[in-house]
Amino acid sequence: MCSVSCLARSQSEMTQRTRSTFAQLVARMAESNGEDAALMLLRVLPVDVAENVLSQLSLESSMRLRRRLRLAPSEPPPIAELDDALAQFFDLLRLIRRRAAMSPDEIAAEQPPPANPIDELKLIPPDQLARAMEGEQAGAVSLILSALDPATVGQIIRRLPAEQRADIALRIAKPGTRNLSLLQPLAKAVVEKTRKLRDVPSAPSQEELIQNLADMLRSFPRNDRMPVVQKLEQADPEIASRVVEKLYRMEDLLRIPDRQIQMLLGKLDVKTVAVALKGAVPAIRQKVTSNMSSRSKSVLEEESELLGSIADSVVREAQGTVLAAVRKGEEDGQITMD
Repeated sequence: MCSVSCLARSQSEMTQRTRSTFAQLVARMAESNGEDAALMLLRVLPVDVAENVLSQLSLESSMRLRRRLRLAPSEPPPIAELDDALAQFFDLLRLIRRRAAMSPDEIAAEQPPPANPIDELKLIPPDQLARAMEGEQAGAVSLILSALDPATVGQIIRRLPAEQRADIALRIAKPGTRNLSLLQPLAKAVVEKTRKLRDVPSAPSQEELIQNLADMLRSFPRNDRMPVVQKLEQADPEIASRVVEKLYRMEDLLRIPDRQIQMLLGKLDVKTVAVALKGAVPAIRQKVTSNMSSRSKSVLEEESELLGSIADSVVREAQGTVLAAVRKGEEDGQITMD
């Protein structure tokens, strides 16, 4: 059995991903019936790993374990007790690995069905639940979500249509008792719908479709791309605008000849350029600054130093201004990309 020295050696060899997995397993021990064993391991874990474990627990469990840790003796736990805790940890690890290798049918045959559909609802991943609730009325969705824990509810709401989110959130926040007689059949219907959808591929979101179209158009030569964009603008200006936003990227500056970059910079405010370059890779910054006059470069450096912390939305807006100028230059034939 691995002792304290063995455990310490294992910790020093852990990658960040391994530490995260280790923390998840210890957290599962603490949330089940292995809190004493989890406490024993927390006492000998590095501070960052122990904190990772505690952050993955419910607030109640985390506070209780933190309190017990503060009251625990400062010296390491006895070897025998630590060995028992490690035995429980490795038993859990073996169980998880065995179940990971099992087929869904084998898992279903081994695991008894939950007592009611609400319990089964709690076992379904948030992305699958969100997909199953697409098209449902806000009242029904909010009633189902009221049976789930807040973290799961948050993940589901983020995946629902934007126009539904506020209404559903307000309904969940309203005080009152849940209608269990209605919740049970609703939960059962969602569980059954989830099962039917498991083998059906998810339809791509509009954002994914727009990104795919933009990626495809980026691969076209300019003379082939522009007629498609113009047709799209005639058919659906809103979608065309979103596609065009994704057609041009800051790294495209690297494909523009130096003389054309100089012409482009002459049409842009230096402060806008400074904001747009915030967080840009060195190659892009070098491309821009190498095509500036000494005076403009000095102003750019001053503006960059004055920026400090800046919101991502402000950076994206400035980049949008730069890329709009790139697009205009390309449409007018003043800019070509290698």
